[in-house]
Amino acid sequence: MASFTVYYWPGKGRAENVRLILEAAGVPYENKYPSDWPAEKPTLPFGQLPALIINDEKTKQTTTLAQSAAIVRFLARKFNLVAEDPLAAAIADSVWEHTIEVSNKIIRLVWLTPKEEKPAEIEKFKQEVVPGFIKAQTAILEKNGNNGIYAGNKLTYVEIAAYNAIDELNTLIPGTITATTAPALWKVHELVANDDKIKAYLASPRRHEM
Repeated sequence: MASFTVYYWPGKGRAENVRLILEAAGVPYENKYPSDWPAEKPTLPFGQLPALIINDEKTKQTTTLAQSAAIVRFLARKFNLVAEDPLAAAIADSVWEHTIEVSNKIIRLVWLTPKEEKPAEIEKFKQEVVPGFIKAQTAILEKNGNNGIYAGNKLTYVEIAAYNAIDELNTLIPGTITATTAPALWKVHELVANDDKIKAYLASPRRHEM
């Protein structure tokens, strides 16, 4: 049996997919926030956050797993939130890569873009990135039956990541992804949002602001 601690800044950012997967799996975890970053940074594998601290209660060993992609895939495999068919899993992985590219652009817009440049950069993102995101993801969803699942027939970490990206998009540019503007993607959003465990998390004080 292992216990988990999500180590990140007090916000969603690159740790929210990690938290959402743990919530969907019904696995308890703690949040840890830096209190003395210059001192803590050298203790991490790559000097970056997020990290997942894994305490194995049986062996009494502690492992710090770094890099959000590695953390997400480790948890998805461990808690069976992956497609069972190898080809479906590969398709889902490709969707995840595409989704994270967009999420990372949103994070840069929100946190790293100078205030005076932000309106123009958001408009550029809206015109150049959003249409391609909707078109590409819609095509994959429709090919799989337009049921809110990208590949295979069960909820996986990929739909969870897409939900998070849609939430980020609608926070940055309200009304971007809706049942009217992108119905196939909205089915993904609603499928995840109505999962009992995710729904409880979204209504809880455990959820962070962007």
